[in-house]
Amino acid sequence: MKNLVLLLFVVSCAQTKKITPKNLVFIQGAYLDETVWQSVNKKLDSNSYKMMHLGRLGRDTQKPASLTRIAKESCQSIPEASILVAHSFGGAISNQMAGICPEKISKIIYVAALIPLKGEKPFDLMTKTAKANISKIVTLGRFKSIPKGTTYYTQSDPFINSTTALPTLYPEWLTLESEDITYDEMKFNTIPKAYLYAEKDPILSLTTQFQYTSRYGIKNSDGIPTGHFPMLSNPELLGTLIDKWAN
Repeated sequence: MKNLVLLLFVVSCAQTKKITPKNLVFIQGAYLDETVWQSVNKKLDSNSYKMMHLGRLGRDTQKPASLTRIAKESCQSIPEASILVAHSFGGAISNQMAGICPEKISKIIYVAALIPLKGEKPFDLMTKTAKANISKIVTLGRFKSIPKGTTYYTQSDPFINSTTALPTLYPEWLTLESEDITYDEMKFNTIPKAYLYAEKDPILSLTTQFQYTSRYGIKNSDGIPTGHFPMLSNPELLGTLIDKWAN
């Protein structure tokens, strides 16, 4: 009888034991705000993850924005043991954050992301073709680059459904392209990383994405058959893969 009572107690404790949710921090690419992640967030279990968005922290400033300042403000905002999910230019932000608060970052999941090396500027590895493609979908002003409305989306990812609600686009300071990435290589290399390739991306070519992962020796990866915005064109698959590599 005593053994039965003990067994029931153990089972009851196991059933009531709470699972500590992991911290997922989403960093979107240039010209976007946090709403671009909305459909992906719905695919993730809110009991398994505490989902946080850095939004446009440090980007919409009266003075020219600084990549380092964005990274510092982001580091101040995130909790300990954060898993960064970084899309496009968000990869450069996450790498700069790793130079400021590596102890707060438990993993980085890159999504069709720029991942410049220490001492490089965010777009150093992009090809002339990629830069030419970007020039077709943005207008360069004196201080900012401005996306050309829905053209920015449709030419970046032809797999976006025509009924998909497209998030608002914002101009970005050109100064964000000019800073070198800085981090401690030994500390940076201890952070686990995964990369999700956008296999049909006309902006950041698959070849360039492979160069990024090769240089960093990133083995954990999956491909998504979309253009530059898998969170819009295939949020279900992207959510599944984020869940896979976050665990």
